[in-house]
Amino acid sequence: MRRGLILGILLFFIITAGWWFLFMSSKSSDIEEFNAQRDTAAIEQSTLESRRNELAALAAKEGDFLLGIFEVQSSIPATPDGAALIEDINQIALDTGVELLSFSPSPPVASTVPGLAEIQMNLTFEAPYFKVLSFLFALEDLERLVRVDQISITSALLEDGSNLLSVSLTAAAFSMTDLSGNSEVAP
Repeated sequence: MRRGLILGILLFFIITAGWWFLFMSSKSSDIEEFNAQRDTAAIEQSTLESRRNELAALAAKEGDFLLGIFEVQSSIPATPDGAALIEDINQIALDTGVELLSFSPSPPVASTVPGLAEIQMNLTFEAPYFKVLSFLFALEDLERLVRVDQISITSALLEDGSNLLSVSLTAAAFSMTDLSGNSEVAP
């Protein structure tokens, strides 16, 4: 009877092992492949959800971007209008109390940005610190788009103990034109 029980248990293990090798071993590789695909899909889903959230944040800011584009486009005149630019710079100098020593605007040239023309400007002026700062802020607030390319400042001590700043500034003003007389309308 013991022998029959041992043989029964042994036969059960042999049948279980045979069943395992015949049916389950081939399925375990399928299960591993499925688990790998599931993990890859989970990573891809996480990446896509992150990208979706980024795009939703950008879509929420679309109005701000469009407003910014409109502001930039409205700050670039259709023609170079160098005379108005010269008047604006001279008025800023008068309003801020800066002594404009030299102002040399160049003729408009094609910009590296298609459809835009640049007027390069070289300015030198002298003033105390806060007047120089006022001039730079007024230049930034100018209704026309101006890019400051380079600024060089030197300081001199006056007899009364105050500092006089000598500023050399290189900048560019822009206009929407192809320089052949045809002005482009911004998209």
